[in-house]
Amino acid sequence: MINLPSTTKVNRFVPKEKFYSKTNINAKLRQLFTDEIERVTWKSKISPETLNITAGEFAELQVFEISLKGAEISMAVLKHIDTFIPYPILFVIKKPGAVKAAISYKETTAKNNNIMKVDSYFETGWQQDVSLELKGRSVDEIYKHYLYQIAPQLERVSSASAKIAIETNKEREKLQRQIDAMNRQIANEPSLAKKQELARERYSLENNLQMQPPPT
Repeated sequence: MINLPSTTKVNRFVPKEKFYSKTNINAKLRQLFTDEIERVTWKSKISPETLNITAGEFAELQVFEISLKGAEISMAVLKHIDTFIPYPILFVIKKPGAVKAAISYKETTAKNNNIMKVDSYFETGWQQDVSLELKGRSVDEIYKHYLYQIAPQLERVSSASAKIAIETNKEREKLQRQIDAMNRQIANEPSLAKKQELARERYSLENNLQMQPPPT
């Protein structure tokens, strides 16, 4: 369960049109909103107004509950919502018999503080229930702890900075993809000399991976 104090409760239905009526959206994405989403409820608002916390880079964190018509929701739909709401959003996504939490790492853009740069998405995967703890003394800290609970691999050496954790995780994933691709290349290479050359390159990549702060 995502238990939040009663002071944060909003429980307000949000028409899907609200998320695209004043933004640029193509016909395909508009259709995804129609086909995939049954209902959106603004469940909670976490802010200095609703809790004894301070603000930070972000003044608020919103909790949206999305009830689905089908089995999944497109990442493009979540990204569109995230891009045009200038606060972090914890999504609680529901379908019959299952629920998952999703959250993105986002930053304001230099040109427009109301248009967000949405970086990476993290989610729990479908479960019977989702349990997340409200932790932190500021909006930014609460946001960071939700990110870390949903994606434990982010809680690395520099846990004080979610941005550094995100960048480190992306670099580790990039190196691992390169190593996996090289393993496949080595397995399929008929030349022994070429295999040895590729193995040396793989060794260098593995060393670079080991130098990255490991997951806790």
